[in-house]
Amino acid sequence: MKRFNVGIFCLLLCCVRSTSLKAESPEVEKARQYGAQGQVTLRIVDSTNKPVEKAQVSVAFWPSDSSADAIVSEGYTDTKGLFVAKGKTIGDMNYTVTKEGFYKTTGKYWFYRPSGLDASTNSATSPTSGEYWLYHQQENTVKAGRWQPWDPTINVVLKEHRNPVPMYAKNIDVPIPVLGCRIGFDLEKGDWVAPYGQGHHADMLVQYVATYEGPQVFSKRLEITFSNTLDGVQFPRLDKTSDFMSLYAAPEEGYVTKLEFERERTQTKIMKSREMEKEQYLIFRVRTITDKSGKISSANYGKIYGPIEYGRMGAQHRLLFSYYFNPAANDRNLEFDPSQNLFNWKRDARERPYMP
Repeated sequence: MKRFNVGIFCLLLCCVRSTSLKAESPEVEKARQYGAQGQVTLRIVDSTNKPVEKAQVSVAFWPSDSSADAIVSEGYTDTKGLFVAKGKTIGDMNYTVTKEGFYKTTGKYWFYRPSGLDASTNSATSPTSGEYWLYHQQENTVKAGRWQPWDPTINVVLKEHRNPVPMYAKNIDVPIPVLGCRIGFDLEKGDWVAPYGQGHHADMLVQYVATYEGPQVFSKRLEITFSNTLDGVQFPRLDKTSDFMSLYAAPEEGYVTKLEFERERTQTKIMKSREMEKEQYLIFRVRTITDKSGKISSANYGKIYGPIEYGRMGAQHRLLFSYYFNPAANDRNLEFDPSQNLFNWKRDARERPYMP
């Protein structure tokens, strides 16, 4: 398993201590250096909160910053979806949960809470690897050589396979043929519409402008709009604890009709920065048709995993993103079956996304 860089981990620890109103207790200081016993009970449930029996669980406790010292506990959940793990640690443990018919889930529990925690979501991103873990609330307390609270129950969601379906899924990396004009992009064809490509439906209208005076001096802006009145996107948060990071189904309401990204910088300063957040993805609705009363009679749905990258790369201005387009009209299902990608990958396998 990947670990924090030791130097950055120590820097984070120093930041925590410097911002605390009081010093840590001697017991905590000792545990941070030499480790203390920790115990947790993982309660594994599916997306409907039903306990998952016989899920395979692997838990690693870290008595030092060396992966070689990891204390690994492995086994299976009982009929109530419970698994108890115990080990010596200087402050954290990782877990992985798998079962046939489910998407793998990974997470992290901190007996000692470092900086970087988002208290509103109990989530954070590693500053070194970009990995994401589900964090859990706890006290920075040690009693009788044990991290407190002792044996908390942690709810872990193991998302089940529901109904994976064929989709057009593709990693896009294309030149932007014209600057300053709206150009249609066909999500079913994975190409610009004529005369710039082989596409037929202008599912997204892309307009890009940019000026470059050097590698670090530029201004660029990307605007994405849509062809139909009720087309649009919304911005949920990724579930990076699970191999299935999106919602199962696209929502019926809440779509906005325009995306705007921009970045401007000088040699020494970033003047503007409006980009897709790392913890977000996009759900889109396109090809929307309404009846006489204005109600949707037909639409197509899908998702875009970021980042959406754009700008001059080498001699060309390019656009990069990964997307999943469900071609079945009125089917809001976002669960992709990677074995049924509707694109032909004999041309270039690098374009094929592997995530569900």
